[in-house]
Amino acid sequence: MTNTKQPARDKSQLTRDDWLDAAAGEVAAGGFGNLRVLTLSKKLGVTRGSFYWHFKDHEDLVVSFLNRWRDRRLHELQYWKPRGGDVETELRQILELLLTDASRNIRRLQVELAVRDFARRNDYAADLVNQVDEARIDQNCELYQRLSQDPQRIRDLSLLMYVATIGSQVVLTGKKGDAETIRRVEDLMARVALGQRDDD
Repeated sequence: MTNTKQPARDKSQLTRDDWLDAAAGEVAAGGFGNLRVLTLSKKLGVTRGSFYWHFKDHEDLVVSFLNRWRDRRLHELQYWKPRGGDVETELRQILELLLTDASRNIRRLQVELAVRDFARRNDYAADLVNQVDEARIDQNCELYQRLSQDPQRIRDLSLLMYVATIGSQVVLTGKKGDAETIRRVEDLMARVALGQRDDD
């Protein structure tokens, strides 16, 4: 009888990112409580010894995962950074990008929600989530300061639109994320923001 069991892969063949990618799948599926070294080892077809080639322990894996999540979220801000063009055009383009991306990339949203849930009981995760939130809101301010000269109004609008975007991403993921619904939500959010212009 032929043995179809695949041999364990050499630990040198796996990178740190391979482990973190596998961890992302587990976190997306069941949160950080789902993140177990033995489970990851089996999925990757290696022994647990390979894990310790890249990480000191389980805590190191969690911290590394959170750091990579933070770094990637900060890096991607460049893709919807305001360019100084017409404010309405840019606002609608940014909203379309954010809402359509969320409806297509379900795993990415699942990971973000899992990180936010973990942040409720883990101070380190909470600090990283706060860093990401503040960076996103600050970037929103770059756009909305072209609608108002009032710093507090700009900050409030940036926060409101950020919270609305996150909520919309959750609701529009999956079946509800059809093109027409996304377009309507995008239009509604744009009209709310544009309605906050300073009076002439």
